[in-house]
Amino acid sequence: MENEFYSELVKEELSTTTTPVNSAPCVCPTSSSSAQTSCSAGSANTNASNVVTIPVPIIPTEGIYSYVAIKGSLHDRSCTVFGLNDIEVQAISKRFENAVKPVVNGVMISISPMAMINTLAQLSYKVISSCGEAEICWTLQREI
Repeated sequence: MENEFYSELVKEELSTTTTPVNSAPCVCPTSSSSAQTSCSAGSANTNASNVVTIPVPIIPTEGIYSYVAIKGSLHDRSCTVFGLNDIEVQAISKRFENAVKPVVNGVMISISPMAMINTLAQLSYKVISSCGEAEICWTLQREI
């Protein structure tokens, strides 16, 4: 039911919302004025049939994402990862044997944060933000 409402809303917005291509309308030559060879943007004799409009979608497409946070220092050989699901933790445990230790709400991994970011990039995660100086927190996202 909600998808039907959403699609109807998008159709209504697309049919009523238009934006001109240029700030000044472009008048193209017609059969009666065949001597004119270029568009005249500053022409005073423009009418609505010569204005080109493009529909502008107002509602962007929305995806479902999974987020992970990595906390660590560029000068350290370990980092803490928060937000991984059980399957991802098992996969990382197999790849880095004896390097994964559970902590509150996450796992500590005995590899550098950059190596962890590159490992999660292989699982389709992308860094979307970072903050910090001595200790940095990276936020990664993956579309589900």
